[in-house]
Amino acid sequence: MIKDHLDLVVVGLIALSIAMYDMVIDLFLNVLHLCFELLHFLYEWFELGIEHTVEHLFHTSRHGSQIVTFYILLLIAGLLLYGLWRLMPRLCRKCVECLRLTWERRKTECHYYWLSLPLLNKVKLISTATGVFSLTFYFVT
Repeated sequence: MIKDHLDLVVVGLIALSIAMYDMVIDLFLNVLHLCFELLHFLYEWFELGIEHTVEHLFHTSRHGSQIVTFYILLLIAGLLLYGLWRLMPRLCRKCVECLRLTWERRKTECHYYWLSLPLLNKVKLISTATGVFSLTFYFVT
């Protein structure tokens, strides 16, 4: 059900974020901070694991294992960036195609819905939409 109407859910969430922008910004920043904290903990755990492995495997000093760990992490980051560089054009094309198909499907559905409405319901729909937009712009500005 949600997969069929995901674009409507996104539009609803965007409208909700316009109406309650301060709460949405605060929630977004808190979630973003939590994600960065978790990524930092995972990175430190991974780095410490490599450092201890290099130190015990090659019997190096702490400074030597830190230098080797730095270059290992630099190599991993370079490989990940190269893979991302190779993958991005395909992802962008797929995303644009998906957005184009979604736009066409929803535009056709809205057009058929509008044609199926009687005149009185068309007037009700336009007046309701105008009222909602007026109230939203009044409270936002």
